[in-house]
Amino acid sequence: MDILLDTTVQIERIFKQKRKRAIEKIISDNNCGSSTYVLGEFKNNIVKDFVTLYNIMQIEKDLAGVRDKINDDVFSDRSFKRVYYIFNDLCKMYQDDYDLIKEELRTYPERLERRFSYGLKSPLLNETDCHRAKARIEFADSKADIPGVNCSKKDDFCASCEFWEKYKEYIVGLEDESGLQDKMKTALVKLRDGQETLKGRVCKNLGDCIISLEALQTTDKKVCTTNIGDFKPICDYIGVKLCEL
Repeated sequence: MDILLDTTVQIERIFKQKRKRAIEKIISDNNCGSSTYVLGEFKNNIVKDFVTLYNIMQIEKDLAGVRDKINDDVFSDRSFKRVYYIFNDLCKMYQDDYDLIKEELRTYPERLERRFSYGLKSPLLNETDCHRAKARIEFADSKADIPGVNCSKKDDFCASCEFWEKYKEYIVGLEDESGLQDKMKTALVKLRDGQETLKGRVCKNLGDCIISLEALQTTDKKVCTTNIGDFKPICDYIGVKLCEL
């Protein structure tokens, strides 16, 4: 694997037409891959938001009702956008035929995973053995849920701590660098001082750092992301190159 694709690229090559062509060119021109950690983030974002949309569509009688419900319900800005990405994708796929969309909803998560893997020439990196990557949607009583897509500091079902122990030498002192997100600095300090382990929210807040460390395993030591601002200070510090669109 020459280049590691991060979560933003994996999402945008599915849902953003303007980005898709540029991303697909990088994938076709290089030996690209991703990781189970990225897949776990993908499921915790896109697939979990699909579950939200699925449950809305079990209640509403038409597309207008679905739109109103999305607009009225309280979402974070990112979640709101992702729900609309999925909703618009389904409307295009089935030409706004609401009955057909509802018939095909249960097959859509499988389609998302196929699109995540499409064009990747290497197996997913799996040093973290991310538990969230294994999460599956459960359908029951006209409702969907995705247990296992969240994790807490009490959980012990992945290899994230072992991964961090192996690569932590690369990020010694990173918490003092400028340009890092505050949540990442806080998490790094807690790990450095032994106040936390790489579990739960700490692991989530260090996602960009974990993906950058995974990119050290690629032949070119390169990561492809559309989130340049957050990745650049990390990648510059640990010696990973950024593949910009």
